Amino acid sequence: MARAGCVQRRVSRGRRAAFAATAVLAGCSTVARDAAVVRGFQLSEVAGQTGIVLLRVVGADGTGAGAISPRAELWNMDTGQRLAGPGRYRPPGAPAEAGWRHEGPLPAGRYFLRLATPDPRDATPADLTFTVPAPSPPVLYVGTFRFACEANAACRFDRAPLDQSDEARALVAADVAAAGPPTTRLARPYPAALAASGLPRPVTPEIRVDSRLWLAAIDWNAVTSQGALPAPPDQVPAEPRSDLEPWSGEESLVSTSNMGGQIGGAIGGGLGAAAGAGSIFALGAMVAILVVVVPTVLIARAIAEDQRNRRTAEEARRTAEALRAAALAQEQWGPCAAGIAATLAPDNVERHLRVTLSPQRQAGRGAALPGPWEATVSRVIFRQCGAAPDRHGVEVATRWTARRAGEADPAFDIAFARSVAEADPDPRLVHSRPPPWELPVASAAACRPLAAYCGAGGSALLLEEVLRGVTEARDAIATTR
Repeated sequence: MARAGCVQRRVSRGRRAAFAATAVLAGCSTVARDAAVVRGFQLSEVAGQTGIVLLRVVGADGTGAGAISPRAELWNMDTGQRLAGPGRYRPPGAPAEAGWRHEGPLPAGRYFLRLATPDPRDATPADLTFTVPAPSPPVLYVGTFRFACEANAACRFDRAPLDQSDEARALVAADVAAAGPPTTRLARPYPAALAASGLPRPVTPEIRVDSRLWLAAIDWNAVTSQGALPAPPDQVPAEPRSDLEPWSGEESLVSTSNMGGQIGGAIGGGLGAAAGAGSIFALGAMVAILVVVVPTVLIARAIAEDQRNRRTAEEARRTAEALRAAALAQEQWGPCAAGIAATLAPDNVERHLRVTLSPQRQAGRGAALPGPWEATVSRVIFRQCGAAPDRHGVEVATRWTARRAGEADPAFDIAFARSVAEADPDPRLVHSRPPPWELPVASAAACRPLAAYCGAGGSALLLEEVLRGVTEARDAIATTR
């Protein structure tokens, strides 16, 4: 019987048996090959900005034609952008048959590479990362990736690349001598094993918040055209709020009076001011308040516009009722939304985590010497979840790096995300689900009624969820393998 997805051909009985054996070993790669493009090396026109990324794919027979599945992935981890399938270009002639491929030019940054064979049984792809340095070399060789197909077992890529720098230099010298010898920076298996690195566990990491990544987690184009109004529950707290410490007069940044104008100004002003040292609070308030308040503003504006465009009395009545409901929801939940925004502001999150996780370092005591670990909070999103429209949870993403003295690249680099249980797909986010390099932690954040974040313990509950997102990632590092 022919394997699913393979093309049947009229062949003799002997050839049919040989073909079946080959299909079992190679996962039909002799029939279903990826469509890599034969293209010569094209050097960057902007020196020091982009470079060709060179790699090789080889099997047991020394060739790599058709070895990468369309399920393979290549991502720019800095921008969150998924690129075309890895190794989509091949140099012409014999190098292509020997498995040489290239990408690019690619800008400087960190990349996530997921390799899979065409074997439909290959359910465990090889995950790796590599870095294109800045300034970028004309040609960067990231390794030779070997796959093997054994009888009665799925084809697999090895997680660790081979170093064939001599062959890479010979190839570049023959085909694009003007580029000079390629720079070698081998891709690394992801996630790496902590035990093999010789690094200590991250007991007291240095804590920081990357507001740039926090802001980049929002698709601002989608913000202007998407959003659903969370309906308030039947029992609305008399004074929905989130308990906060004094903010030295900065509460006006999240005031709910004239919320529509403030949100519009925050989006425009926050984008331009995010690089400023004093803008982190405004940025955090803008991002945290997005899920709760912006939908109300957008729907209110849309209803008003719709009301102007419609003529019948019945339609006007329905839209007016919806507008009143939106205004009521904003009035009822505005103070709570402001409290959530202030509690989840990046500077407040950073201060709370430093005091909680690194109290000695925060106090400046000499016993807390700088360690190799740094934990960066890259995203805190207040996510809508569950079947009811008024339920939310706190999604937290962190990146953990450890550097050895004198080394520029991290010796250990890993990212985690604590997702929200039953989180709704949200087109306003760049990643409605965590990207493939963000590993799950032990638990998911609870999906709670919005009112749970507004009472006397609302602020403490929010910060507890953020803390769990960080500590569960810290604990998960020890289990990497």
